[in-house]
Amino acid sequence: MLQTGTGLLADRLKSQSRLWLGDHLYRYFERLEDNFHRRSLTATDPAEQIELLAQQIAVKQGQDEAFRLFADHINSAFNTKRAYELGSTPDLDRLAQRLERLPNDYVQHEKPQLSYFCRAISPITVLAGFQQILVPLKLEAAHRHQALTMFQGLVIQELSKLYDALLESLPIENQTQNLEGWISHIKQQLLEKNLSTQERALTETRLNRLLKLHSNNSSQPLSSAVFDPSDSELLEAAAIIFHQLPTRRRLSSGILASLNTLQTSVSTLALRDRSTYLHPLHPARQVCRQIISTLGHWDDAPPAQRQQFETELKAIVRTFTDHDISANQFSNVREKVDACCQHLLQTIKFNDKRNLNAEVGQKRLTRLRRKVHEMLDAKISGIELPVSIDNMLYGPMTTIILYHWLRHGSNSGPLRRSLQLIDDILWYIQPHSDWTELRRAKAMSKDIEKDLSDGLQRINYGYHATQTLIEELHQLRLIASGRSTSISQPDAKR
Repeated sequence: MLQTGTGLLADRLKSQSRLWLGDHLYRYFERLEDNFHRRSLTATDPAEQIELLAQQIAVKQGQDEAFRLFADHINSAFNTKRAYELGSTPDLDRLAQRLERLPNDYVQHEKPQLSYFCRAISPITVLAGFQQILVPLKLEAAHRHQALTMFQGLVIQELSKLYDALLESLPIENQTQNLEGWISHIKQQLLEKNLSTQERALTETRLNRLLKLHSNNSSQPLSSAVFDPSDSELLEAAAIIFHQLPTRRRLSSGILASLNTLQTSVSTLALRDRSTYLHPLHPARQVCRQIISTLGHWDDAPPAQRQQFETELKAIVRTFTDHDISANQFSNVREKVDACCQHLLQTIKFNDKRNLNAEVGQKRLTRLRRKVHEMLDAKISGIELPVSIDNMLYGPMTTIILYHWLRHGSNSGPLRRSLQLIDDILWYIQPHSDWTELRRAKAMSKDIEKDLSDGLQRINYGYHATQTLIEELHQLRLIASGRSTSISQPDAKR
């Protein structure tokens, strides 16, 4: 039988909240550090300038310990049995009310735990976490008010976005359709031959309760409300789970191959289980969601554990290639999927604890590199690039951006110029048909060469390697020029 307890829902909501709070907290640290840096540049008193620079360094060195204390505070709030009281935050009120309206058979007897969850992510609880970060950041009394104001603007006032995201992740709030889905699911369970006597009795009791509830909430008989999805709807529902993976760029080829095979198998099963596949508790959907959720933490896993997970996932996916694929096959591998996913996540958690006292600069560099790669992903989305340019952007150009980010700050002129250089390069190597754009591309050649050479020199990139990159850009420009069409030269003067 399927495992449907709230523990799975509560754990997912907690994990989603931790990720959101962690991202916004580190963004707050960066903005706070930049604030002290900018103020030191404009300070006229040398003593004040030294004090602001010292405060900037303190924030940089203490942010990981501050993050740990803040995370401990939130985790403690998750485990505190104190229910959320409606009336203070409308967005959180809506989330709490939706959790309260979830069917009892879905959440069983764990609704109080979801109420504790809402209390733990409330503005008053998150704001109390600010006290936890004061000591490791070594914020002087004169700067605490401004630091608190920034915390309220960057974290507290953004909490409504977290509440909206959590609300969207909950099951669809259509009680009649939800009940019908559960009734269909439980009837399917009763057809299984391996149910014990106790399991069958409990399942029949649950079915009778849901049928009674459905008859009270619907004026139409169940048979008249049957939902028959089309093939395209079923295939889209099968694919959308895999599209929730943030990026596939850094996944190994073995993982990508397993995901492709798994998606093909699930699509085949969706077309067979037409009446039950769209239910959120279908075994295939549960297995796929767990795998995709785990792969969202792929970057944080050690290489050895990545290789082990890849091997185990390949073995699991291999069982789904039979022509007689069924939901029972996914139910049978659920424990194996649980085991390999939990092993990878536990390894990540242990690795995080072990590296807690590692050098702060290296940890920040890794985090910033990931952010730079995400910015590059957004810039080149939908653009087919040559391999050499792709390697340049995610290699030396990333290092140039990190150099300026760490040296001058996230809002500095050098960093903005480096990002603009990327845009110029992407535009430069594309074909253009307008005469003005062709002249502009020709004029940009020297500036791009100089800016790229200066940036590579700052990161000690080799001279010959630099010349190779520049020559590659020139060749791509020539190729793009040859592909340009419909060139309309300006009319000659009469």
